[in-house]
Amino acid sequence: MRVVLVVVLAGLVATAVYLLFGTEWGARLRQDPHAAGAEFAAWVAGHPVSAPAIFVGLYVLAACSMLPVWWLQILAGYGFGMYAGVGWSLAGAMLGALASFAMSRGLLAHWVRETFEARHAKLKQIDEKMGHNGLMVVMAARLTHVIPFGVSNYVFGLTRINWIEVAIGTVLGNVPAISLYVATGAGWRPWENWRFLAVLGVLNVVLLVPVGLRYWKPGAFKRIGVE
Repeated sequence: MRVVLVVVLAGLVATAVYLLFGTEWGARLRQDPHAAGAEFAAWVAGHPVSAPAIFVGLYVLAACSMLPVWWLQILAGYGFGMYAGVGWSLAGAMLGALASFAMSRGLLAHWVRETFEARHAKLKQIDEKMGHNGLMVVMAARLTHVIPFGVSNYVFGLTRINWIEVAIGTVLGNVPAISLYVATGAGWRPWENWRFLAVLGVLNVVLLVPVGLRYWKPGAFKRIGVE
């Protein structure tokens, strides 16, 4: 099973790299993003049913390959508009996170626990604590924008965080950043709209509040049954 997963992961990485650096479409995307965005919008208009599924598939491919996904979010703005673009980007982010998480858990989680946690009690304690606070950990990673999206998904797979926490934390935690990039592609020019940026900033902070309270006021969470 692990061999199959390794082959699949290698194939995903190779495919993503080829699309971006070995095709004419990838060259246009890198050299003239605006023209590529307009071309993508025209393609979406001609394929209204299949375009969202293909877009989400590309998003999953990029996430599993640990490639940046911000350019896909900008393309979503060009092709689907602001609101649908955010929706399809969130769908791609969630499915990409779950796919990466599943591959990481299938490939390395057991080996990491037997090799490292069995010998280092501190690592086991950290893993167990992350498992108890999985949703908060995922949201913190998304909202602080420190750990790259693709890398974080594989890291989560090595811990006791479960797939539901990854899914919910990814959707909630990615809303501010995805909205910013999609708005750029949709022509909203967010860098010129301080109100839009302020709303995203406030939303980011509001979503971080439960994460902060989890560590500053752990007793409040214990009273509702969260250890």
